[in-house]
Amino acid sequence: MLRALLLLFLLYTTVAAADSSRLQITDPWIRAAPPSASVMAGYLTLTNDSDTDIVIDRVESNDFGAIEIHEMSMHDGVMRMRRLATLRVPARGRVELKPGGQHLMMFRPQRTLEEGASSTVELGGKGFSRSVTLTVKSPSS
Repeated sequence: MLRALLLLFLLYTTVAAADSSRLQITDPWIRAAPPSASVMAGYLTLTNDSDTDIVIDRVESNDFGAIEIHEMSMHDGVMRMRRLATLRVPARGRVELKPGGQHLMMFRPQRTLEEGASSTVELGGKGFSRSVTLTVKSPSS
């Protein structure tokens, strides 16, 4: 019985890892901010080429004290922002993190990140993690 459960767990984590390798990440960038800024915002596009949803529930970087997934939306004429516990990239689907929508809130930069600098961020979920390098640029670049 224990052997069967272990085999099932290994099969599940292998499938999750294989699916995460089908996660394509394009246009990763961080909005340039003044050197004294305590919060920055990150953007990227995630495309899932697999047949199962990919759920991201962890975002980390040595360059920031914390990173959260946030979403901006309009309610009764007021723009609001809320933290999301997870980011679901649907099977054969795409999610764009962009200004005014879903994005990464990057708190407490651990070093000065001027335009042209880069930061490696790890996206993770059940059974997978992927690293991506985001480059700091102004929105007009």
